[in-house]
Amino acid sequence: MQADAPPVSTLPLQGLTLVVTRPAVQAKRTTIALREGGATVVEFPVLDISPIETFLAVKDLATASAFIFVSANAVEYGVPTVRRTGEFSAKAEIFAVGRATTTALNVAGFPVVVSPQQSIDSEGLLALPQLRTVMGRHIILVKGQSELGGRRLLEQTLTARGAQVTTLECYRRAPLMPDLAMREALRKLLAAGHVHACFAMSVETLESLMNVFSTMNISPQSKIALLVPHARVAKAAHACGFDRVEEVPMADSALIARLAALKPGLLSPTAPSPTR
Repeated sequence: MQADAPPVSTLPLQGLTLVVTRPAVQAKRTTIALREGGATVVEFPVLDISPIETFLAVKDLATASAFIFVSANAVEYGVPTVRRTGEFSAKAEIFAVGRATTTALNVAGFPVVVSPQQSIDSEGLLALPQLRTVMGRHIILVKGQSELGGRRLLEQTLTARGAQVTTLECYRRAPLMPDLAMREALRKLLAAGHVHACFAMSVETLESLMNVFSTMNISPQSKIALLVPHARVAKAAHACGFDRVEEVPMADSALIARLAALKPGLLSPTAPSPTR
């Protein structure tokens, strides 16, 4: 009588080691999902998020016809800031960049949120018909402040279309240098070839990550794949020398499915990514 064959793992990401570079609090849900999918996750945050003490003028709240939240962080820190001034008008449209931002707004008490369903970034938001004709409208843009500059596409485009844009910067993004123990642990994993991919969910994250690599005197761009959310970050990644760049969705369920499809190539890379 033959012995039963050992059970085959049903975990779609088993065997993958992935480096998550977002701040631990913001990355918690995704990190849990990756681990539940079977991946080994290395937490290596290279950006720091902290609130900014700010306020919204009463006249700005009273005249705003729309609010745009650029991230879940903008919701976390921006909604309380606005509510310290007063209540959101029932007539004001609420816009979100990305599904995580939409979910955060729903939890914060906004059941109706307008967000692009395909291109879930600033470009996708600006393509919405509700934001194409904005002449004379007062729009409050809730966002973060960045030491690395950040993008001003939303503010510049809406202003060019004739809107009055008030920016409400309610949190700060700053480069973060992981401690020595974390850097040495990652160095050993990279040297042993045990890292398959690294996340960079924004250009700012990528810039900070490259600074950390430089400090560590390593250049792993040809050894690991970089996982990015859209073409703008992919272009920056190729410019930094990454041979393999893969665009992945930001929603956790879709991310797991995408990584499962990429898994054979991540485990046994044969050629650079064609995403250029």
